[in-house]
Amino acid sequence: MSALFFDISRFTEYTLRHPLEVTWETTNEALQIAASQVRLRGGHIDKFFGDGFLAVFGVPRSQESDAQAALEAARATVASSPLPSRVGVASGLVLRTPLGGGLAGDQTVLGPAVNLSQRLSQAAPPGEVWCDEVTVRLVPRAITELLPPQPFRGFAEPLVVFRYLGMRQGPLDMVGRERELEVLQQALEAARRGEGRRVVVYGPMGVGKSHLVRYFLETLPEGVQGVMVPRLIQGIPLCDTLRQGLQGLLPGGFGQLRQLELPEHLQVALEFSVGLRQRPPLPAAELDALLVEAWGALLSRLARGMPVVVILEDLQSADATVLEFTRRPAPAGVLLVLVARQNRWGADPDVVFLPLEPLSLEESRRLILCYRPDLGTASLEHLVEASGGYPLAVQVLSLTPSGEPEPIPLYQPRLDTLPRLARLALQAAAVLGVTAPPELVRHLVGEEADLARLVGEGFLETDGKGQLRFVVPWLREAVLGQVGGQQARRWHQQAARWYQRQGRLSEAAAHLEAAGETAAAYRLWRLAAQQAWSEGRYAEALLGYLEALRLAEGGVRGQAVLEAAEAHLALGRYGEALELAGRLLAASEAPLVLRQRARAVYLEASWALGQDEPKELRREEPLEPRLALALARTALTDEALTLLEGLPPALQGSALLVKARLWLRSGQLEQARAACEAYLEEHAQSPVGCFEARQICSEALWRQFRPKEALKALGPPPHEALPAWFRSLYQSSRAALCLDLGQLEWAGSLLEEGLLCLEGAPTWAVERVSRVRLRYLLESGQLEEALYYGEAALARSPSASLLAYLALARALASGRDSEVLLRLLRGLEGLEDVEAQAVGELALGLRKGHLRQDPIPHLQRAARLARQVGNPSLYYHALVSLGLFLGGRSSQKALALSRYLFRSTLASGFETQHGYARLLQAQLLLMKGQEPLGLLDFEAKTPLAWAWQQTLRGLVDGRRPSFEPQQLRGYGVLGVWLRWQARAAPCPERTRAG
Repeated sequence: MSALFFDISRFTEYTLRHPLEVTWETTNEALQIAASQVRLRGGHIDKFFGDGFLAVFGVPRSQESDAQAALEAARATVASSPLPSRVGVASGLVLRTPLGGGLAGDQTVLGPAVNLSQRLSQAAPPGEVWCDEVTVRLVPRAITELLPPQPFRGFAEPLVVFRYLGMRQGPLDMVGRERELEVLQQALEAARRGEGRRVVVYGPMGVGKSHLVRYFLETLPEGVQGVMVPRLIQGIPLCDTLRQGLQGLLPGGFGQLRQLELPEHLQVALEFSVGLRQRPPLPAAELDALLVEAWGALLSRLARGMPVVVILEDLQSADATVLEFTRRPAPAGVLLVLVARQNRWGADPDVVFLPLEPLSLEESRRLILCYRPDLGTASLEHLVEASGGYPLAVQVLSLTPSGEPEPIPLYQPRLDTLPRLARLALQAAAVLGVTAPPELVRHLVGEEADLARLVGEGFLETDGKGQLRFVVPWLREAVLGQVGGQQARRWHQQAARWYQRQGRLSEAAAHLEAAGETAAAYRLWRLAAQQAWSEGRYAEALLGYLEALRLAEGGVRGQAVLEAAEAHLALGRYGEALELAGRLLAASEAPLVLRQRARAVYLEASWALGQDEPKELRREEPLEPRLALALARTALTDEALTLLEGLPPALQGSALLVKARLWLRSGQLEQARAACEAYLEEHAQSPVGCFEARQICSEALWRQFRPKEALKALGPPPHEALPAWFRSLYQSSRAALCLDLGQLEWAGSLLEEGLLCLEGAPTWAVERVSRVRLRYLLESGQLEEALYYGEAALARSPSASLLAYLALARALASGRDSEVLLRLLRGLEGLEDVEAQAVGELALGLRKGHLRQDPIPHLQRAARLARQVGNPSLYYHALVSLGLFLGGRSSQKALALSRYLFRSTLASGFETQHGYARLLQAQLLLMKGQEPLGLLDFEAKTPLAWAWQQTLRGLVDGRRPSFEPQQLRGYGVLGVWLRWQARAAPCPERTRAG
C-alpha cells in the first residue's frame, strides 16, 4: 500500500490573517480539489484533518500501479491547490482495522508507511512532493532527486528521502524478450494485412507477461489502435472491466456505439455488458452467445478503419463468456493478445503460442543492474541466483538495498484477486512450509478450500510427490507476511497433531517448535529419531537426534548430547562423535554415569580414527557397562572376556563384535565367524556394526582358505548413511579377493572406484586400501607405477605393511637402487607385525635369488610366517617362489611341493595361485625331461602366468614363445628370469636340423 499525506503549509499563519468563514471556505475548497485528484487516480481518503488528509492507494484492493498513482496524485494535488501545500508519499505494509472497538467510525490504516508519509509531508517545502526509497523502487519511471538523509521523529536512523519531479514518458526499457517481441510484431503485421490473429502469451506469475504486452502496446506504430483490458478475473465486476476497455476503443465516448450501426440485438447486448442497459430477458446460455457475437462484431467494425490490438490480461480465471469469446477466431484486422498463467487454448490456424520462460543469467544481470547499478559482483551474482530469472523477483530483491527483501508490495495486487477462502488456503500452505500436503491444507481451512483455483491460477503447483509448493520465488514470503502470529501458531499446533496421527513425527516436531512449544518438540524429535533408527532410516534418525540436541535444555541436555554422539559413532562419523563426547566430558556438572558413557564413545571414536587413548583418560572403578564394552575392544583376550561378562541385553550385540575381533586376532576363526553371523541375524543394530561383522566374517573365511565364500560374505555395499570411505574399504576387500580368484581386470575396476571414495578416511583405512592397490599393481605387472604409488602411499599413511610391500616392489626391481631396498629391509627389523615380516622375508629371498645367493631360508620363513598370520595369498606366493629355487637343488622336493600346491590351491579356489602351481609343476617336469600332461591347458589369470605358459608350451612344442620381451618389464626380476627361460627355448629351425 502507498500512503499519501496532503498538508496545507503555513496554515496557522493563514488562519490568523483571515476570518474563520473565509478560512473554512478556502481550506475546504483546497481539500476537496486535492481529494478529487486522489479519487481520480484510484485513491481512497482515509481521514481528513484540519489542514490536510491521509489518502491510501491499494486499500481495500491493491494494484501494481498503486505507488505510481500515488505519486501522480501527489503532484496533481500540489499543482491544483489554491493554497500552498506539500505532500509526503511512503509505501509499505499497513493494518486496516477499526479503532476503539469500531464504535468511533470507519476503519483506518496503521503502520510505519502511514507515519512516514506524514513526516515526509511536514519536512517538505511548500509545493514539493517527497517520497521514500520503497516508493521510488516500486516506480522505475519516476524522476526523482536524492536528498540528504533526513532525521524523523520516531525513526532511529536518518532515512533516505527523494524529491519527486515527475514521470518519464514513453515505454520502459525492455531487457531480453527480443524473440517474443518479434513474434508479436509478426502477428501485428498479419493484422495490418487484414488477417485476424490470436497470440497466447502464457507463463508463471512474475515472469514478465504484463510488462511485455504493455511495452508492445506502448510501442505500437502510427495507424494502429490498441487497448488493454486488465483484470479479467473472478471477483472483479465484468461490466467495469469491459467498460474500461471500451473507453479505450471509443475515444469519443459511448455515444460512438450507435455510430457503428450494429444490429439492434447486438447493440443491446453490448450496452448491457458495459452496464449501460438492464439485462435483456434472455436465457443465460442465449445471452452469453449473444455477448460473444456482439464483441466480435464490435471489433470487426472498429478494424475497418485501422488495425486493432486488444490485450486481455489475467485470463487464467476469466469469466466463462470472456473465455468463449477468446476461443473464437479473431476478426479480420484484429490482433487479440491473450495473457494468462497457463495455456487454455487449443491449436487453430490464427493462434500463435508464446510461452514465457524465466530470463537467462545474463539477462537477469542486466535487469538487476537497471534497478541497482551500484551493486558489486558478489552481490549481483547472489541476486541473480535468488531471483530465479523472474523479473518480479528481481524487483522484490531490489526494493531493499540491505536486509531481508520485502516482497509484499509487488505480490499484493495478485493476492488481492483471490477470494477469502482461497487466500486463507494460500496462507495456510505458506505457514506449513516450502511444501505442504493438500489434505493438510484442507484440514486447516476446510474442505471448501479452493486449491484447484490456486493451482490453476499459478500460485501453487504440485511436485512429483503430490505436495503443494509455491511457483515463483518470494511469493511464499509475501504470503507469510500477511499471516498474524496467533493464526500461524494455531495452524502449527493443528499441523503437529495431524502429522502425529499420520505417524510422521519429524514433521510434527518441526511444527511444535514453530508453535513455540520447545519442550514438546524436543521430546517428539527424540522419539522420531528412535523410530527412524529402528526402521533403518539412519539419515533421518541422525537429523532427529541433532534437532533434539538443539532444543534440549537443562537436565536433558547431557542425555541428548550422548545420544547424538552414539548415533554419529554408529554411522561412522567418528570426528563428530569425538567432538560431542568431548563436549560432555568437559561438562563437570554432568552425572558420572553420563560421563563414563561419553568416555566410552570418546575412546571408540579415537580408536576408529587411529588415535591412541588420551593420557588423561584412565580406567576408573566401578565401570559403567558401556565403558567396560569400550575398554574390552583393546584389552587382551582374558581381560576382555572378563570385561564383557554381565553386560545388559542392549549391549550384547556389540559384545559379540568385540569377541569376534578377539577370536580373529587369536586365530579362532570359526568362533569369530559364528559371532559375526549371530550379530547379523539377531543384533544388527547399526550400519557400522553390520559392515564390521561382514568384514570380520569375510576375513575369517579367507584365512580358512575359502575365498569364494569370503567374497559372498562381504554382502551388499555399506549402507548409504555411512561416509563414502566405507565403500572404498568395501571395494578394496572385494578387489583383494578378486586378485585371488583370478579376476584381475575386475579387481582393478573396483580399486579405481574405491579410490574415488577415499576422501576423509582415517589413516588406517587409507593404508588398507593402498596396500591392496599396491598388491594389484605388482600382480598385474605395473612395477614402475607400484614403486611410485608405494612411496606416495607410505608417505601419506606410514605403516609396517606398506613398508614391507614397497620393499617387495624394490626387490623385484633389485637391479636398481639396491641401497634403497636395503634401507627398507632394515626398517622392517624388529617389527611385531608378522605379516609385514613375511612380506619382508619374501622380498629378501627374491633379492638373494636374483643375486645368485641362497634364498631358500628366507622363502621358507616367509611361507611359515604367512601361514602363521593366516594370509593364504602370501603363503602360496612364497611357496611358488620356494619351489622355483628348490628346483635347481632338489627336484624331488620341489616336485612334491608343486603337487601340494596344485592340490591345495585347486581345493581352496585360489585361481591365480593355482595357475602358478600348475606352471611350477610343469616347469619341474620339463626340467626332468617329462611331459607336463595337460598342466598347461588352463586360462592364465595374469600377464606373468600367460608369458610363463607360452614359454613352457614353446619348450614342449619345440618353438619360441609368441610374446614380446618388453611385455614382462613390469615384473622386474621375474620378467628377467622368464625372458631368460624364453631365450633358452629351442629354435624351430634348430630342432628340424637336429
